[in-house]
Amino acid sequence: MTARRLEEIIAPLKRLPVAAAITDLNSCKVVAVNDRAAVLLGTSADQLVGSDVLARIGPDERESARLAFTALATRAVDGFEAQRDFVTPDGDKVPVSVWGRRVESGDKAYGLWLLASGEELSAASPFQQPTSELVLALTDHDWQIEYMSADASLLGVQGSRLRGFPLLGLIHPSAAVDFLTAAGRAASGGIGVTVSTRVRVGSDGWADRYCFLVRMCGHQPPRLGIVVSGGPGDDPAGKQLDAEVRHCALQARALKTLDALPTLTGLPHGSELSTRQTEIVSRLVAGERVPQISAAMFLSQSTVRNHLAAIYKKFGVHSQGELLAALLRASASHAA
Repeated sequence: MTARRLEEIIAPLKRLPVAAAITDLNSCKVVAVNDRAAVLLGTSADQLVGSDVLARIGPDERESARLAFTALATRAVDGFEAQRDFVTPDGDKVPVSVWGRRVESGDKAYGLWLLASGEELSAASPFQQPTSELVLALTDHDWQIEYMSADASLLGVQGSRLRGFPLLGLIHPSAAVDFLTAAGRAASGGIGVTVSTRVRVGSDGWADRYCFLVRMCGHQPPRLGIVVSGGPGDDPAGKQLDAEVRHCALQARALKTLDALPTLTGLPHGSELSTRQTEIVSRLVAGERVPQISAAMFLSQSTVRNHLAAIYKKFGVHSQGELLAALLRASASHAA
């Protein structure tokens, strides 16, 4: 990624559709912040700039946050997601989803922090991209691919062809150690980790891709949920933050969808769903209906219904009720 002057990174901060801040990764001090972040944290932008961001995080989470800062600063990871309790000047706790990314300025790295409650980040509409630009995957406890969305074009294959394939087999040998280190951080729990790595594409090609990794169970080693998205690029001046927010917004949407994958592994033809169809199924399970799904995914209601018709056909059902019943049976069988 091309390095930018710090001013070029800070300038777009105010127009971002989510609360955001930039910090010095070494000192942990706030360099810049937008008004949305100040409101969320119950203070003013002037009071935030120059302050130690770790002092505003709940005491029980400060050490974890400090280690995450260090991981970004040392380039052990390129980003992460975590749930944090921020403490306002009045002593109130504000639960926040934090998405951190490293951004470059000259020879120095800063942290870009996107702060969201609920689905604010995943609904950041100015930065939406089609979910088909993602690949969703789930490993078993031995970190072999147990599920992968059918439209794995970013990997140059049909997702079903990679079932049973070792996760590390997708990673270029030169990047394997760094990838395993990042996967180990995700497996230890508490945060989801983003790492830029070299991934196998097709039978003999390689390409840079972002991989977001998150622990999916309490076992050791755990199953891992994986989101593969387009890799870092040379973004035009002033557009680096836009690109990072797009990646985080995509990963935020995908994070919810990953919860549906264990159930889908237990269904015949479950691995034949596209990424978009998988998201629709996950939203149905969460209790959403066509109008809500349409609004959340920026699709017309007719498009959602067309996807549902294709999903029903794959699973041999004829209605949302029958589909949910099939998913419930698969979930109960999987839990047993």
